[in-house]
Amino acid sequence: MRQHLLALLLAAALSPLAAQAADTPAAKPAAVAVPEASKPYRVVAYYISWGAYGRSYFPSDIDYSKVTHINYAFANIKDGEVVVGDPGVDDGGKNNFTALRKAKKAHPHLRNLISVGGWSWSSGFSDAAATPEARKRFADSAVAFIRKYGFDGVDIDWEYPVEGGAENMKHRPEDKQNYTLLTRSLREALDTAGKADGKYYELTTAVWGNDKFIANTEMDKVSRDFDFINVMSYDFNGTWNKFSGHNAPFVNDPAYDKPGIGKTFNVVSAVEAYLKAGVPADKLVVGVPLYGYSWKGCAAGERNGEYQDCNGKGRGTWEDGNLDFTDIEKNLLNKKGFKRYWNDTAKAAYLYNAETGEFVTYEDPQALKIKLDYIKSKGLGGAMYWEITADRKQTLVNLIADELLTKSVK
Repeated sequence: MRQHLLALLLAAALSPLAAQAADTPAAKPAAVAVPEASKPYRVVAYYISWGAYGRSYFPSDIDYSKVTHINYAFANIKDGEVVVGDPGVDDGGKNNFTALRKAKKAHPHLRNLISVGGWSWSSGFSDAAATPEARKRFADSAVAFIRKYGFDGVDIDWEYPVEGGAENMKHRPEDKQNYTLLTRSLREALDTAGKADGKYYELTTAVWGNDKFIANTEMDKVSRDFDFINVMSYDFNGTWNKFSGHNAPFVNDPAYDKPGIGKTFNVVSAVEAYLKAGVPADKLVVGVPLYGYSWKGCAAGERNGEYQDCNGKGRGTWEDGNLDFTDIEKNLLNKKGFKRYWNDTAKAAYLYNAETGEFVTYEDPQALKIKLDYIKSKGLGGAMYWEITADRKQTLVNLIADELLTKSVK
């Protein structure tokens, strides 16, 4: 990630009042109980608005008995306020928001959250968090949004404070403190609205599974105001690199010695880092990818294509190099020259085609079961997956629901 020059911290972020506010968690309204959907584990599924286009996957296709939360991706930020991301499918045309409200009536346990930002639409966060007035405007707009469209809360997907993210991202060094202050403003606004509406509005966030995100935020402070925190514990390697590797390895493999791949680029290291940073275990939700990456022209080497230099992106489901799990399961798994392999150090599966040199990293049931056992053994908050349209047969979705929702309540 590109490093950015430091600038002077904003006076508001440094003032004694701001520091005191950042240290004091907002009290939850006593009259409104935290929803039962958060107990004992959360299963959080991201649904993408663009699933209603070429993917032809709609909210009506979701089996809501297998999730506790739907995070709808994404709302945008315009002029410092939360706005509809895609009017063509969100609240018009296919009207996904109406479909989610109907699902909520049929499945009262369900919590629908609007995810704000994401990779493409995070550029407005830094400005929205920069001053007390901007933070209030953003928080008030978030409350108005969920009231209008019937959501149960807000998910902040700021990619990323201080540094990193898409090319159009705005950054400030003081994003670190302002992320905390924005979270506080949101929590207070949601609690005030919840008291008036007689319900509890949840506040969550998605965080990068990378040490930089922890260094650029105050996770011990913000975790007091977030109901739970979704760790994007994937994308530890992908087709932005020229070499094959694993998208979401469970632990570090010393053989994975490639430029830019750190020893902490794995699920366990990411979780442990957030625990060390002060996030309570039961608020940490472990992210799972329902997709894989593919490279072409990877030499076999001594590891069947693993950790090899390749010749660019391989095949994809919707775009080159990116494969839905459904596509992998249906068309590639031990088919068409592809053979499944297992790395018992990283606890990760992969496919390799010796004839074409194609390598595919993906999540499979064996690897996923290890992660689910880890969630339970560590007393973590549950599992999140990106994203639900990529597992049409629900192979991974069913396993997550069975382990965290069915078995855990017996």
